[in-house]
Amino acid sequence: MRAVHASPRATRALLGAVALLLFAARPVSAGCPKLLMFDGTNFHTQATDEQAAYWGDTVGVQGFFVNRVMASWQDDVGTRTDSKLWRQLGLFQSIYARHGMADNFIKVALYKPIDWRDADALKQVVRNFSHAAALARHAGLKGIAIDLEPYEPTWVDGDALSATVQAEASAIASAMRTAYPQMTLVVIKDALHQNYPHTPLDELVSKFGTDPGPSRHFWHGGYALAVPFLRGLLSADWAHVVIATEVTYDGADMAAPVRQTQRNYEVFMGAEQAGRSGLSVAPGLWPLGHSYTDKSARDTPPAFEEHLRSAYSAAKDYVWIYGYGSAWQTDGPYGEAPVAAGFPQYTAAIHAMRASCAASAADAQAQTPAR
Repeated sequence: MRAVHASPRATRALLGAVALLLFAARPVSAGCPKLLMFDGTNFHTQATDEQAAYWGDTVGVQGFFVNRVMASWQDDVGTRTDSKLWRQLGLFQSIYARHGMADNFIKVALYKPIDWRDADALKQVVRNFSHAAALARHAGLKGIAIDLEPYEPTWVDGDALSATVQAEASAIASAMRTAYPQMTLVVIKDALHQNYPHTPLDELVSKFGTDPGPSRHFWHGGYALAVPFLRGLLSADWAHVVIATEVTYDGADMAAPVRQTQRNYEVFMGAEQAGRSGLSVAPGLWPLGHSYTDKSARDTPPAFEEHLRSAYSAAKDYVWIYGYGSAWQTDGPYGEAPVAAGFPQYTAAIHAMRASCAASAADAQAQTPAR
């Protein structure tokens, strides 16, 4: 028998109807989280209406963790508003915002090692983060996203360095808040959980303050020093803090891990501090891409639809997708290769989920009695 394939429009309509029914369980008081993409675009080469239309209208994302602005802690974006970098990021933001992608963040990663004993270098790092926050404010971005994954050994345990690391984090936080008081801070990677990777999330609090084990047992030395770093970083009175977790990559039911991660950070920060910072947890998805050249699927389209629905139901402010380079674009800046088979079904799922969430939120608002 010849297979019948639905058109992208029909697929989107069907997914929208299903998602609307499934999304009804979301609390009526909740709004819709924004969908962000990790990787994908290059703000240097893709600051065009054509590219913005692809990401905003075809794919359906609402913002990016923007790489290559301040790629590493040692990179300084400077302070000149007329510099090529500042003007280019402002251009990128203005064009992408016109296509529904206003929630962009400068992503800073640990691509280079940090020498915690070099006081002058640490002072420069503080200045670098201050300048990046000023750039984010000037260009109209939402804030800064700090990726705590150690691509080079960074967090290797050492009690003698804990105080230095915490003080450095406090200085970074103060500098960024001074430069951009209303910025959103995103922390990519739940370092509390990564420090005790074999401990269930609901038992993590009991491990706080205990030895995670020898650093040689962990990739690039583990996350021991990331804990005092987080203590210093999250001690500031942020306008908004988001923990972008990866623990949800391979799970269909995201409500429990998102809820437990929220509780763990409330304990770690203190409930009052967490409340002042508007703490929330953003579940991450990784549906496509095995390498920069292999853009095939990790999730089937139905599985991605289910994971996306679960993520939207669990999230307060943001859901994010790990894009593994250019897994969502055939001729993307991280490498050209065919996208996954059935790719339109993945983008249709995104549009259906966003539509169902918007419809649910509108219904809830209409049913709310006027005061």
